[in-house]
Amino acid sequence: MDYKQFITEIQKYWNLYSKGLKKQANYSLFEFTKYFKSYVTKSEADNILFQFCKEYIDEVKFPDTNLPFQIRELLNHYFFQECKKNKMPQMRWAFQIFGEYYNTYDTNYENNTYNILEQAYKHKQCDPKTVELYFNEQLKYLWWGQHHFPEYCTISNSDFEHTIYIANKILSEKSVAPSLIAELEYYIKLYNIYFMWERNGKTDDFYKLCNTKGIEYQKTIVFYYKK
Repeated sequence: MDYKQFITEIQKYWNLYSKGLKKQANYSLFEFTKYFKSYVTKSEADNILFQFCKEYIDEVKFPDTNLPFQIRELLNHYFFQECKKNKMPQMRWAFQIFGEYYNTYDTNYENNTYNILEQAYKHKQCDPKTVELYFNEQLKYLWWGQHHFPEYCTISNSDFEHTIYIANKILSEKSVAPSLIAELEYYIKLYNIYFMWERNGKTDDFYKLCNTKGIEYQKTIVFYYKK
């Protein structure tokens, strides 16, 4: 099998699915991936999936298309065999596909996608997108830590300091977009205000304190459910 045959079948799935023919689309792709797993050689499969990921992730040749679970299953096996060999950009791709959501094909959590991204960053072939993703993960963690301010902080002071250490290490080694650097600086100021406010017994108005320090902080809307 060559790549043209592979992508023709994927396009067939997307076309059927877009017309509302979901059962036909899933059946067609199920039969195709069944054949792919049974009869396509490993070297052919690796080459095909590499080309597909390059076009789907890096070149964005298929915008506004979802990855069906049958293809995600193929990619799960492909990525993590390549990650064990520390291959790039496969390690970055693995994070981009499986890093945000639960991977139904890794029920035992054998592959920690954050750790894979960390290894991708340390790789000699680390690229700008990997740097951006890794730096963004630090920002996401800082966002998560503050989303219950001023009631409480969901990360410890040491976790905060460790995250800032990683972010600063990235800045000392790589180029990062100014907008992301500004976001980091915002979180550093915000957390320092919070920890100071906490040490002082939380007696002052937290929002006014933020304003006096030049931080525009708006509380994140959260929902609580009674059991």
